[in-house]
Amino acid sequence: MGNCFGPLDSSHSANNYRFTGQPSGYGRAVAPPAQNQYPSNDYELVIRISRKLEVLLKTRYGAEGEGLGQLRRSVQDQLPGNVNGMIKDIVRIRNCLCHEENVQALTPQDRNKIKQLSNNILQLLNNS
Repeated sequence: MGNCFGPLDSSHSANNYRFTGQPSGYGRAVAPPAQNQYPSNDYELVIRISRKLEVLLKTRYGAEGEGLGQLRRSVQDQLPGNVNGMIKDIVRIRNCLCHEENVQALTPQDRNKIKQLSNNILQLLNNS
């Protein structure tokens, strides 16, 4: 199992929000589910997180483009805090998992990092 993620920005700390995998209702706050409600499959996890963030960027900020990276770039000046950098990290992790031949799964550290990043983004977007 390879790891091409490298160090991520240490300023992205954990919080009490959790990704549910369900649509947010166009910008409504996401209630924190239990920790075991994350998909166990790494591919499903990164796709659900990406999809959730894509919907929020489109509905809240009017983002345009195909995929999370393009959507982020189209509204990067509107995003609160360091959401732009956190989404970049998620895109990097997702792309590595999905496109690198030698990467078959996330390491436990990378899996926790992507969940922490998505939690922090949801908290910032739900509170802005």
